[in-house]
Amino acid sequence: MYDVIRNFGVDYIYFDLIFLAVFSGALIIYKKKIPLAAFFIGGLGINFLIDWGIWLHTGIREVSLPGSFGPVLFFLWFSLSYDVEYAYVFLMFEERSSKLKWTLFVFAGWLLVAFLSQWISLNNDSITTIRHMSDLRFLRVGIVLAGYALLFLLKYDWKKILFLFFIGFLIHFMMEFSLLVSGIRPGSFLILLENALIEFNMGVPFFYLFWDKFLKKGFAINPYKT
Repeated sequence: MYDVIRNFGVDYIYFDLIFLAVFSGALIIYKKKIPLAAFFIGGLGINFLIDWGIWLHTGIREVSLPGSFGPVLFFLWFSLSYDVEYAYVFLMFEERSSKLKWTLFVFAGWLLVAFLSQWISLNNDSITTIRHMSDLRFLRVGIVLAGYALLFLLKYDWKKILFLFFIGFLIHFMMEFSLLVSGIRPGSFLILLENALIEFNMGVPFFYLFWDKFLKKGFAINPYKT
C-alpha cells in the first residue's frame, strides 16, 4: 500500500484562495467561458463528490483538521483548488498561441502558493490529508486505458491523442511537483510520476469528447483564437 500525503498549514489555503481569485479573474478578463464554467463545476462537482462524498466516508481519504475547520468547509476549498486543473485542460483544448502563457501562469502560481505558505507564517495550524491509493491502482489505470482507447476507436488522430495525454500528465505533474519541492507532499519522485500519469488522465479523454462533440459547436469556438 502507498499513501498520498499532504502536510500544510492553514496559510497555504489563504495563499491558494488568492491565486484562485487571480486565475478566475484572468479567465473572466480573457472571456474564457467554457474554462470558467469548468473552473467552477469541475472541482466543486466531481472532486467534492468523490473526495467528501465517497472517499472520506469509506476510509480512502483521511484528514486531520484544526478546530476552526469542519470537513465540509475544508473539502469545499480542497475541491475548488482542483478547479484550476479542469479549467487548464479546457484552455488547452481551445487555445493554440497562448498555451505556453497559461501553462507558465498556472505553474508559477502553484509554486508561489506552496513556497509562500512555507516562508510566511500567517496561521500555524496544521492540516494533514492522506489518500490510500494502492487498492485503486488497477481501476485507475483501467479508466485511463479505456478513455484513450475510446478516442482511438473514434479515429482521432494519434498526435491529438498523445497531446491530450501530455496535457493530462502535465497539469497534474505541475501541481504535484510544487507540493513535493516545497516539502508539503512527502514521498518519492516515482510516486509523483505515477500520480501525474494517471490522476487527471482518467478524465481528459471524456472531457475532450464532451468539448469536441457538444461544447465547441454550441459556443461556436474558434480554436485558433488567442
